Formats: sequence, structure tokens, C-alpha cells
Amino acid sequence: MKDRISMKWKQMEILCIIIVSFFLILLVRMMYQPNADSEANSFVSLSGDWYQIKNGERTDLELPCSVSTNSDGEAILYNDTLTDADIGKFVSIRGVQNHLEIRLGDQILYQYKDDHFQKNSQMKGKLWADACLSDKTGQEPLCLIFRGRQNSRLYVQVPLIGSYSDIIRHHFQESAFLILMILGMIGLGIVSVIIYFYARHRKITEKRFFDVAVFLILCSLWCILDSGIYQMYGKQSAAGTLVSFYAFMLMSVPILHFIQDTVSKSKRWIPQIWILLLYGNAVLQTVLYITLQVPFVHMLFVTHLILFIGVIAMILLLWQEYRRSQTPVLGLCLKAFEVLGLSGIIALALYWIFSIYWYDAVFQFGIVLYIAFLFWGLLCKVSDDVQFRLEQAVYERMSLEDRMTGLKNRKAFEQSVNKIQKEAALLENVLLLFIEIDGLKKINDTYGLQRGDEAVIRTARSIRPVENGSYEQQVQCFRIEGDEFAVIVSNPQKTPAEWERFIKDELKKETTDGNRVCLKFGYSYLRKTDGTLVSISDWKMQADQMLLFNKEKESEDKYELL
Repeated sequence: MKDRISMKWKQMEILCIIIVSFFLILLVRMMYQPNADSEANSFVSLSGDWYQIKNGERTDLELPCSVSTNSDGEAILYNDTLTDADIGKFVSIRGVQNHLEIRLGDQILYQYKDDHFQKNSQMKGKLWADACLSDKTGQEPLCLIFRGRQNSRLYVQVPLIGSYSDIIRHHFQESAFLILMILGMIGLGIVSVIIYFYARHRKITEKRFFDVAVFLILCSLWCILDSGIYQMYGKQSAAGTLVSFYAFMLMSVPILHFIQDTVSKSKRWIPQIWILLLYGNAVLQTVLYITLQVPFVHMLFVTHLILFIGVIAMILLLWQEYRRSQTPVLGLCLKAFEVLGLSGIIALALYWIFSIYWYDAVFQFGIVLYIAFLFWGLLCKVSDDVQFRLEQAVYERMSLEDRMTGLKNRKAFEQSVNKIQKEAALLENVLLLFIEIDGLKKINDTYGLQRGDEAVIRTARSIRPVENGSYEQQVQCFRIEGDEFAVIVSNPQKTPAEWERFIKDELKKETTDGNRVCLKFGYSYLRKTDGTLVSISDWKMQADQMLLFNKEKESEDKYELL
């Protein structure tokens, strides 16, 4: 029943992904608007010599400073210090959120316009207003016009003036923290993918590393496309902003999958509800935008509310699970979500209460700390799992190996026989050889156990070359009893007589002291001459009966050199 419900959840999620992807592609296509390339045309702060004119009186200003708007809600600043040498340079200043307009006399050099995607004041606060100074520079005063509420105070930052390349370089320097965060996320994402595939190579299925990688990719996408650098210089900034909204709306989904794989099965429906809520939110906002033309920025509070409540719900879920199981991984996940929740609350306060444009830097830093906690927990778990698997592999190999000879033991022989039984219909034929050291007990009784052990070891050395590929492929060798060995050959190309001759020749090579031992052989094929299969029990019994027959038979060559 639980499996059926889980399958239905999965199908609903896949349907949501398809719907959201379709709407995203459709809207990106609608907003795709190539922009004209900026013309490439030296960098100083233009902080002094600014003034305002109020009631016919001039008031000198030193930027940065706060200025008052007039009864029309405008604050107009002038500067007369530019000369002909400044023609072709760029002036750059923040304040787009205050409806900034840059003029040279009556000529408008800059005026913000939405690029098919409406932005709110917090998003505009990330932008710089860059304007190229025209040939009227030095003849007309530079004018900055800010618009706000009547008789309110506006903060005016220092404008910069310089070459186009210097201005861009300065913008990138101001975005250094963001760039470092993005590089950190991408780097951790790559490491997550590498560890995921390494764990799979080690037969450890740790899907949570893949979830972390997808989360980091979506976070990086959101950070890049939502940044002021991209909004200003991206050729399709409207489409990029749209993608950033979808990345922000859906980037929590992989982490909810992460939590599903961390908590107990009985609680996995809780993250699943939030996953569907996030997909439903993306679909609903798309429908409202297309049908009613409701801007995405006006619906952003819904996404923030879902994320805020979701983080709180996940913290409570992880806290309950940690109290129940007290596992280190759950403890680290809980701490990670506490860090993420704290950074999210601070970011939301900066965004909604103070309208501060760099709110996202706080959240991005919280994401990096959050991932660091999760990453450490996963690395510790995978490290323990790999160590456990290595130890398990060593124990497994030791349990299947005969310590004296280094050949596989009786347990390994039975496993191989069982495998052959399952795959018998696919095999052309299989040869089974039983080899016994005749009179080993007499050697032990007469010459001592050391001599007997030497006989066993030398016999094993004479058999091992066939397994190492010096004689034929697809060969397995076993020591199944104290004095008995077995060789299994899949799809044999040599006759049993040729095998016997080869092993005896190898045994002669091992002779150094003139001691003699007699080897007896028995064999059987899995298929009869007419191609019909024999049962596994008959297959082994036939080889064993032939071995007994050869032991009882008189032979002139009873002894071979060791």
C-alpha cells in the first residue's frame, strides 16, 4: 500500500515538473529580447561640487548624503565640474529604485525601463545606472533626479566617472562576495557529483549527494541570473530574471528529497507535501501571470511564505527524528536547517521591512553554511560506509579463501556451483575436475604434518596456473577438502586428459627434494554428448565416482615427483 502511494506521489511530481518546464520555456520565449551591444569607449569618485537649488537658493552638497524631496517628490542634484575631456566617459550611480534619471541639461542620458519583466524596488536596488556622457559635456550641468514620496529623505551615493571598462571592473569588484558564493556553490556541486559517482562505484547508493548537487546548481542559477551584473549586462535579462524566479521557487525541492531519504519512512509524506506545494506554487503563479497579467514580483510573498513555513516544518520534523534516533547525520541536518532558517529570517526582514537590496547575500551565505553542514555529515557517513564495505569485502574474501594454499575454499565452490545451476541453460558446457592427493594421511603419519602440508601446497601451485590464464580462460580452482581439489572450466576447449597432463607437468616443476606423491583425477560434463543437461547433483556425483574408481585402480605411475 505504501509503495503504491509513493508511486502516485512520484507520478504527480513528474507531472508538475513537466508542466513547470513547459510554462518556463513558453515564458522565456515570450521574453526573449536581444539588446543592442554597448559601445566600448578612464575612474574617479565624483563626490564634491554637487548642489541643490531650493527657493532660488543654492545648497552645496558632499556625497554621499541624505537629501530631501520637494513637494513634487523630487530631489534634483547638479554638478558643473565636467569638461570636454569627459566626453565619451561613463557615469555610474546606484539609486534606480528611487526612479533615478540622469540628464545633461535637457538631454536624458539614463532612464530606467522594465525589460518585459517588472521589478520591485529591492530588485532595482541591485542595479547601477550607467550613462555615457554626450558631446554636450562641459556645456551643460550634469543633473541627477530622484523621485520618492513628498518631503521625504533619500540617501544618495557617490557617482563614479570613468571609462566603460573601468566602470565594469568596479561593478565586478563590488560583486566579489557574490562571485565567491557562486564559485563556492558550483565547486561544491561538482564535488557532490564526483562523490555520488564514486560512492556508486563502491556499490554505495547515496542519492543525497545528487540532491545536494542539483540544489547547488539551482542556487547558482538563481544567484547569477538575479544579480545586478547580469541584470545590467545580460543580453536577455528579462528571460534570465524569469528563470531566476523559477530557480528560486523550485531550488528547495532537491533538499526536500534529501530530507525524505534521511527521515524514517513513516514521515516521508511530510516533505512530499511541501514538494508538491512548491510545484503547485510555480504552476499557479504561471497561470496567474499568463491569464491575469499579475507580475511575478507581486506574488513573491507567497513563495517566501511557503519557504519560511517549510523550513520551520522541516526543522521540527528533523528535531523529532533526532530525538527518536539520535543519529549524527540527523543532528547535522538539524543544525544545517537551523542556520538556513536563521539566515532566511534575516534576509526576509531585510527584504520586506527595510527594503535592502543586498538581502540575498545574507541568504546565500546561509546556504553555503547550510551545505557545509550537510556535506560534512554526508562525507562522514560515506566514509564510514566505504570503510565498512572494505572491511566486509576483506572478511568476505577471507571467508572464501583457503589460507594454506590461497585457493578458493569449499564455500566458494558451492557458491560457484549454485551460480552455474542458475545459468546452466546459457552455458555451452561446464567441465568439473576433482583432484585428490592419494595417500596424504600416510604421508602425514610417516613423514610428519610438515611434509603433508608441503604436498598440499605444491599441489595447489601446480593447479593455480590454469586459473591465472596460462592454460585456458574461464577457469576456477578450489581446495574443497584437506586432500581434495576441484577445477571448474566453463565452455572448455581442452579434454580432461589434457588438463590432467598439464597439472602433472606443473607438479613436476615444483619438485625440489625428490619426494613423491600420487594425484588421482575424476571428471564429468554438465551436458551429455547429445546436449541434454544433467542435474547438478549428478554432475558432481559422476566426477566423484570416477575419482573413486581411479583411486582403486592399479597404476604403474603411482608416484609423481613433487
